[in-house]
Amino acid sequence: MGDEKVLTTALAAAASSRVLRITPTQMYRIARELSAGGGTNPALLLRLAAARWPDRAAIIDDAGTLTYRQVLAAAHATADHLHRRYGVTEGVPVAVMCRNGRGFLGAVFGAALLGADVVLLNTDFRSGTLAATLAAHRITVVLADDEFGDILADANPTIPVMSATRVGDSDAVVRPSSREVSLVILTSGTTGTPKGVPRQPDPSQVLGVATTILWRTKLRTGARVAIAVPFFHAFGLGSVFLSLTLGATMITRQRFDAETTLALVSLHHAHALMAVPIMLARILELPDQVRDRNPVPDLGVVMSGGAPLDPALATRLLDAYGPVLFNGYGSSEVGIGAVATPADLTRAPNTVGRPVAGSPMRILDQHDEVLPAHVTGRVFVGGKLAFEGYSSGDTKPVAHGMTSTGDMGYIDDNGCLYIVGREDDMIVSGGENVYPQAVENALGEHPAILDSAALGVVDDEYGQRLAAFVVIRPL
Repeated sequence: MGDEKVLTTALAAAASSRVLRITPTQMYRIARELSAGGGTNPALLLRLAAARWPDRAAIIDDAGTLTYRQVLAAAHATADHLHRRYGVTEGVPVAVMCRNGRGFLGAVFGAALLGADVVLLNTDFRSGTLAATLAAHRITVVLADDEFGDILADANPTIPVMSATRVGDSDAVVRPSSREVSLVILTSGTTGTPKGVPRQPDPSQVLGVATTILWRTKLRTGARVAIAVPFFHAFGLGSVFLSLTLGATMITRQRFDAETTLALVSLHHAHALMAVPIMLARILELPDQVRDRNPVPDLGVVMSGGAPLDPALATRLLDAYGPVLFNGYGSSEVGIGAVATPADLTRAPNTVGRPVAGSPMRILDQHDEVLPAHVTGRVFVGGKLAFEGYSSGDTKPVAHGMTSTGDMGYIDDNGCLYIVGREDDMIVSGGENVYPQAVENALGEHPAILDSAALGVVDDEYGQRLAAFVVIRPL
């Protein structure tokens, strides 16, 4: 019961700080859920939320609204069907291919209730990539939105596909597994063979990071959180876990559209929006009349993550919506490492902020020695959220108990981190280390440039130089 004691202690600390405002009665319900088993299983987050806020809206998606009680019931029904129809038990690898919505929640947490390992498939994968991924992870069954049935059959016709949205009515309640299941997040985009990043999200770890984020953002229980990023990515999955910890109402759609997203934030009086930078750019590019008819007076947090935030974009958003922008830094491999607040971004739009509690950070040289402030080196992040290696057995460099993010950066005198580029993006031009990101950031400040990309090319005089490609903003 050691993990359960840690979680109970963390909940009590959160209650005393009024971040989660847990009453004695609610603590009793939580303790009852803990005693039912599954103390280190991610499905525990959903069970705790349903125990505390059973009739609160958990998700508003394309199909309507479900309460926490209903989402948990759907997860139990999915688990029951997986076990009876497909023989899924503890340790069996299953895959989920769902867009944002109730189907994803029921599939992931239903499989977790059984103690199965879950591989999250990118909904943009083509059949060749799917085939390689399914084989590499020895998938036995795929839970998917109905639209993906044909492409999954093309990828591997021998693997059964279960509908994630048409489970049917069931009063079944499975006994929660206490196994530490792996949620495998896939990296490398939509081409090539993706790398699997197994994560074992202990609820006590999630709660510790979530409490820090809630403290910085001032979000409270019952918040309405619009999640535009895909649930199957690390940022999206983290947003789901944060929402469960907070007892938030998740507002989402299967596909992103800038105007629809802004309208949903306005209609539901959302307190937070989770989005990648390109989504925020598309919202800012909407005509003034569209933004004027979709006011967002309750929006206090816009969390950017999943990709580098252009400093010029950060400044534009702060100018348009006020001090609401937060920038999260991390990766599939290390989890979340730092968060920049609106004050940080106003002072320095190119910072990714200060480390999150429980995720220590160091800047190291090529000999793994710690570098002082303002000296650029390799970024390493520690803590229990860091992964232990890819599914293939490969891993990232580890030093001082911390994992490399693959980024180069430095920390200033205020403790804020700045990313200057990727280790493998750096070029040496005339003996100087040069990073494409610095050029891209400078180009982003030009009002006529919508997007840009810089890369190294061979140069007879300097050895290497940067070449830039730009997208001109439409007139």
